[in-house]
Amino acid sequence: MSARYHRLSPADRLHLVFDDARRTSHVGALLVLEGSPLLDAAGHLRLEEVRGRLGRRVRRVPSLRQVLYRPGPLQGPPLWVDDAAFAVERHILPAEIPAPGGEEQLLRLVGKLLSKPLDRTRPLWELWLLTGLESGRIAALVKLHHAIGDGQAALRIFGALFDLEPDAADPEEEPWTPEPPPGRWQLFVDHFATRWAGLVRAVKRLAHPAALARSARATGRTLARTVRESGRAPRTSLNAPVGVSRRLAVLRMELAEAKEVAHARGAKINDVMLALIAGGARALLLHRGEPVEGVALMASVAVSLRPTPEAGDIGNQVAIILVPLPLDVPEPGACLEAITASTRAMKKRELATGAGQFISWVSMSGLMRLLARWQHTMNIFESDVVGPPVPLYLLGARILEVTVANNIAGTIGLSFAILSYAGGLNLSVCADAERFPDLDVLMEGMERSWARLTRSAGGRVLACRDPTRTARWE
Repeated sequence: MSARYHRLSPADRLHLVFDDARRTSHVGALLVLEGSPLLDAAGHLRLEEVRGRLGRRVRRVPSLRQVLYRPGPLQGPPLWVDDAAFAVERHILPAEIPAPGGEEQLLRLVGKLLSKPLDRTRPLWELWLLTGLESGRIAALVKLHHAIGDGQAALRIFGALFDLEPDAADPEEEPWTPEPPPGRWQLFVDHFATRWAGLVRAVKRLAHPAALARSARATGRTLARTVRESGRAPRTSLNAPVGVSRRLAVLRMELAEAKEVAHARGAKINDVMLALIAGGARALLLHRGEPVEGVALMASVAVSLRPTPEAGDIGNQVAIILVPLPLDVPEPGACLEAITASTRAMKKRELATGAGQFISWVSMSGLMRLLARWQHTMNIFESDVVGPPVPLYLLGARILEVTVANNIAGTIGLSFAILSYAGGLNLSVCADAERFPDLDVLMEGMERSWARLTRSAGGRVLACRDPTRTARWE
C-alpha cells in the first residue's frame, strides 16, 4: 500500500469483486441502546441533534468522509479520497420498527436494511437509528463496506463515535476542507515508485538464497495444501448462489460461562463456538432430510494478522484457515474435542498468511467472481472479534449489546460472527433469507448444543434471540 495515498490493498480489493447493482459486500453491527438519552419528552428521536453531535465525532475519522476513487490505466490500484459533497445526514438515517416492536419485527427490519446496497458514489457506510422497540429502547444498525476494513478495523473506526462515560463532552467543532483527488501524473509517479520499491525488495531477497528458499518452500507447501483442500467441502443444500435478501439471528451467552466451558475441555472459546455451529448445521441438514454420516463441513475461519487487536485502524488484515466441523458426532462434547484437536494441529499464522496471499492473487487475476460461484473449498464463513470489555455509550445512551452481521457471498449463504462485549458473548448468523427460511432450526440446534455443553460444565445458559428480554435454559 502506498504511504502517500491511501490505496486499497489486495485484501481490500477482494471485497469489491462481488459488488454489483443489487448488492454490496458490507458488514453490519446491530446495537441495542438505552432510549431515554436520545428521545425527547414525547418519545421521539432527536434526529437533528443526534446528527449534529455525531457529525462532530465523524470529523475525527477520515475514513468515514472518504469515497472510493478508481484511477485510470497505469495509475495504480483504487484509493480513498475525500468526498467533497460529504453530508452526515446522508449517512445517519432514521427508521421505525413496525408494531408491536418485538424481536421478530426488529430482525425483519434489520434484514431489509442489510439487503440494500450502499451507494458507491458516497462514503461506504450508514448508521440507521431504529425506534419503536416495545421496551422503550433504541436499536442502531451500522453498515460498513468490507473494503474499508475487517471486523477489528470496524470496531476502531466506529469506536471513535462512542464514549467510555455517559456524560463525556462533545468534541469541539472543527472546520474541514476536503482535499481534491490527486492528478493523473501524481498517481502514475506514485504507482511507479511503489512498483520500483517492490522490485528493489525482491532483488535484496535474492541476496539471501537460504531465506528465499525457505520462503519458497513454505509458500509451496501452503499452495499444495490449498489445492488438496479445494474439493473437501461436501455438497449440501447449504451452498448455492446467494441472493439479495438477508436474515439475522443471534445466540446470546455470558463470556465467563463460555470461558468455563472452553477451559473444562482444554479448548479455546472459538472452538466452542464452532462446535455450536456444527450442532446447528447438523440439526438443519437432518431437518431437510439430508445425510450427516461422514459429513464434515469446511468452515472458513478468519484469522487476524494484526500483531495486537489495537494495531492499525483501517483495512483488511485477516486471512483464513479451513476447519472441518464433523456433523456425524451428535454429542456436543465429543464434537468440541474433535474440533479442538483440528485447530491445535494447525499452525494458524503460517496457514492464514499463505492462504491470504493465494486469495489476494486470485482476486487480482480477475478469477475470484468465477471461482466463488463454483468453489467446493468451504461451506460457511466464521469470524471472531474481541470487543470492549466495558460498556460504551453513544451520546449518553448506554450500549447494552452488540451483534455482528457478517457478509455472505458467492455460494456461502451462512456467515457466523462471534463478538464479546462488556461480559457478554454473541454468536450471530447472517443468512440468505430466500435459501434459509428454516433458519430457526439451525438456531435451536445451536441452543441445544450450548445447553448440553454448559450442563456438562456445571453452568447455565443465557440464550435468547430477542435483545429486549432474556430467557434461561437450565
